Amino acid sequence: MPNKIEYLLEDVTSVPALWSDGDPVRPELDVAFKTSPGRGVFGLLKSDGTYKAFLCYALTTTVPTDVQHLAATTTTAGTVVVPYTVWSRERGAGKRIVNKVIEKIRDSGLAERVVTLSPRTEMARNFHLRNGAIELRINETTANFEYTV
Repeated sequence: MPNKIEYLLEDVTSVPALWSDGDPVRPELDVAFKTSPGRGVFGLLKSDGTYKAFLCYALTTTVPTDVQHLAATTTTAGTVVVPYTVWSRERGAGKRIVNKVIEKIRDSGLAERVVTLSPRTEMARNFHLRNGAIELRINETTANFEYTV
C-alpha cells in the first residue's frame, strides 16, 4: 500500500530564500514588506521535503482595500488575518494552504476574521468562491473574499 502524502503548514517568514523570488501575484512586494511586524509567510511542506505553496498574510485592524491600506493598517495587534498573496507549485496546493491557514487560525484563536486582499481577476474570484469564501467587496484594483473562521 502506498504511503499517504502528508502536507504540513510551516511558518517560513524567517527563511526568505524559500519564497522571495517566487511570488507571481505581488512580485513588487519585497522581503522587508512581507516580513515586517504583523506580516508573515506560510509554506506548505509536502512529505517528500518540498514546498508546494506559499501564502503571505498580514494582521490588520480593518479590511484593506489596496496594498497601501494594507500597509497602513498592519499591526501585531490586528484581529483580521489578510492573505494578500498565494501561489502554488503543484495543482491543488493553493487551496490546500488556504484551508490549512484557516484551520490554524480557527484552532489558535489568532484572529476574528480571515479576509483576502485579492487581485481583481476572474481566476482569483473563481478560486476563492470555489474554496467556500464569500465575495465581501469589490474595490478599485482589488477584491475582498471572506472565509468563515
